[in-house]
Amino acid sequence: MGRDNLDKQIVIAMKCLAFSFSCLFWLSGLALIIVGGIIKNNYGDYFKYADNKFMTTPVFIIVIGVIVFIIGFLGCFGAIKENSYAMSSFFMVIVIIFILEIIVGILAFVYTSKVENFADDALKRAVEDVSDEDDPLAKELLDWMQNKFRCCGVLGPFDFNNVTDSNFTCGFDKGLKSCHRKHDCKKTLYSVGCKLKFSDFIKQNLIVVGSISFGISTIKFFGIVCVCGLMKVISLRNEYV
Repeated sequence: MGRDNLDKQIVIAMKCLAFSFSCLFWLSGLALIIVGGIIKNNYGDYFKYADNKFMTTPVFIIVIGVIVFIIGFLGCFGAIKENSYAMSSFFMVIVIIFILEIIVGILAFVYTSKVENFADDALKRAVEDVSDEDDPLAKELLDWMQNKFRCCGVLGPFDFNNVTDSNFTCGFDKGLKSCHRKHDCKKTLYSVGCKLKFSDFIKQNLIVVGSISFGISTIKFFGIVCVCGLMKVISLRNEYV
């Protein structure tokens, strides 16, 4: 009798752990959908100035979020109902996602060494398109960046010397209006280029992404152990039914 009670307590504990992990997994999927949506809504248009491999990033995050969201629900169902098929499917998917998160973490740190080239290409393209009135994204991107980092152009204000329209620049070697404090040509000029500051900004965010990815994968590892344990318990119980 005592052994039966102990077995029941073990099963209940494993179910609670697996269910808690499944809920966490489900919530992380919801978080990815929200984050992907925010990135796409606020910064999606700017990805046209990124390398091609980065252009679909927001959509990729949303798709992964939807998959994780659905699989998280499957895990919750499997844990509550002790459904071996649902738990097996959940287990296989989280193992795959665990591996992908490790890869994402590694790539995030690897790409920190390639950021300067990416930043250089993106900024040069934006500078070339800044006076295109049919495509205001270049100016919006540069205005945001120059205002945030208090910088000007790729290497300096002289990058805009080929832009002759006075509606965009403050004159020769004086850059755009956003190269000046409060967007006023008469106020302090930001003489430092944006390339290094933008590169550092991206590097910091990549390090954060890599660290978070490794952190989440660590949590998933313990979740995988819990799910594996519950699957074993369900399997053993089914043998005696």
